[in-house]
Amino acid sequence: MKRTFSNDLRRPKAHFSPYIINYIQERNPWTVVWWSAAFPGAGHMILCKFFTGALLMLWEFFINVKAHINEAIFYSMIGEFELAKTAIDTRWFLLYSAVYIFTMWDCYSHTIDLNKYSQLADRLESPIMPFNIGPLELHYLDYRRPWNGAIWSLFNPGLGSLYANRLPTGFFVLICFITTVYNSDVLPAIHLTFEGKSHLAGRVINPQWFLNFPSILLFSVSDSYRDIVYSNKLFKIEQSRYLNDNFQPQMFNMPPKAKRRDSMHFISTFNHSAYLELALNDLEQKSIHKENIFVTTFDKCAPKSPDNDKIHKKNASKFELSFVLGAIFMLLGGIYGFIWAWGPIIWSLIGLIFGGILGVIISLIIYKRDWFQKKDSAEVIIIVECEKNQAEFVEQILWEHGALGVSKTSS
Repeated sequence: MKRTFSNDLRRPKAHFSPYIINYIQERNPWTVVWWSAAFPGAGHMILCKFFTGALLMLWEFFINVKAHINEAIFYSMIGEFELAKTAIDTRWFLLYSAVYIFTMWDCYSHTIDLNKYSQLADRLESPIMPFNIGPLELHYLDYRRPWNGAIWSLFNPGLGSLYANRLPTGFFVLICFITTVYNSDVLPAIHLTFEGKSHLAGRVINPQWFLNFPSILLFSVSDSYRDIVYSNKLFKIEQSRYLNDNFQPQMFNMPPKAKRRDSMHFISTFNHSAYLELALNDLEQKSIHKENIFVTTFDKCAPKSPDNDKIHKKNASKFELSFVLGAIFMLLGGIYGFIWAWGPIIWSLIGLIFGGILGVIISLIIYKRDWFQKKDSAEVIIIVECEKNQAEFVEQILWEHGALGVSKTSS
């Protein structure tokens, strides 16, 4: 099978460009529905429907402000129901309701459909392009740390998506974040809070815009974490296919019981990385022919169950509940912080931390086996057959390129 991606593929898995990798994968539909409910457009961004998601995000800002939805929610939560009735603008509210429900329904139905096509693409082993260079940008598959993206998103929503090279999501989330910061006057409130004047912070902040913060912040954290985890998976899949296609020669001599005196074998373990391919290339440059190198990769996943519910549960991040509860309790903390002593900024942070910890505890209970299951670090095995006079530099190359362990057999 050709390894270059083509838009003519009937069941593609991923489209690679210098600006983004767009892909389909199996997702829990209720997770997508939740983020769509938290911030319309976010669910479509998760499904890589960026144009639809961007339109819905713009719609959310425009209609929500015109109808004063967040303001009405704020007054309702603190028991000021008459003020909530006065705040809401019924001329816009009915328009908001119809599209709000549609976004959740649309996300659910699209997730169910895309889950089926993702399974078909996996079975057909659709090609994945690992590198793409354009005139203004470049993008490549490599291992990235998911928590790096999550932490950058926590400091500034959108940065984690830029780290993952998901430019459409990063661009629109960054715009939403900057718009919310400016219109909510949250930065002056933060300054007052750190000056010990938290009682004044609630007077500065605009609740209509401030209530967007939890959804934007935690969606960005969740989405960047999830994207990096899956792009790492795509990297491992593509590299495994390359290694299996190019470094499993039929004539390779496995380490024999009766060893030849003039040859020896090195057996080493690696994780998936670009250094692994550099090691193989260095061995070939040192006159170790491809016919004398055998590479095999571990399949660490059990065969997929035909039960879709189990598949969706398995594909849900064990931290997803922490992101969801963090958004909920941050929202509640921000609302009641307007009437509590420490102000909305401190109570938002308390809600964020409490929700995140609560999510981890619940996930530990629900996914106890996954949390504490011991996982082997080795992902790739390399066997190199060489002459005894080549042993020193072969072993050196393996260690210099990140081998987890090296063993040698000789007579």
